[in-house]
Amino acid sequence: MAIQRSAIILINGQDEVALIKREKKDTVYYVFPGGGREDGATLEETAIREAWEELGLHVELEGLAAEVVFNDHLNPYFWAKATGGEFGTGTGEEFVDGMSGYTPVWIAREDLLSYPVRPMSLAKRLAEGNERFHGLRLEEN
Repeated sequence: MAIQRSAIILINGQDEVALIKREKKDTVYYVFPGGGREDGATLEETAIREAWEELGLHVELEGLAAEVVFNDHLNPYFWAKATGGEFGTGTGEEFVDGMSGYTPVWIAREDLLSYPVRPMSLAKRLAEGNERFHGLRLEEN
């Protein structure tokens, strides 16, 4: 099973989750900060790099929260803690090359199910409670 992307779950002190609002043509949806692995990078390095590029934050990973299976791809999601930077100042290519439709946002954990979050299986687990989970394997349709 191939790995498509590596992402983080970042929750602030107000129990809000960092997401990227994606606007494409007539579609709006939300994803966890993350992206594809570059040659030679580990999954952890990828998640850390993507947090910087998409959020403008330096993060420290705090363990694997879940692996989500979607379209025959296995996508790891790591718990993360911000250690520096400024939220919303990402400098990834999606923010600087004229592409629109990428906006870092905070969404209250309890409100996650009111938004079209991908993967919804992970958003559902986060909305269900405040307990951290580790090593979950979720299936996304």
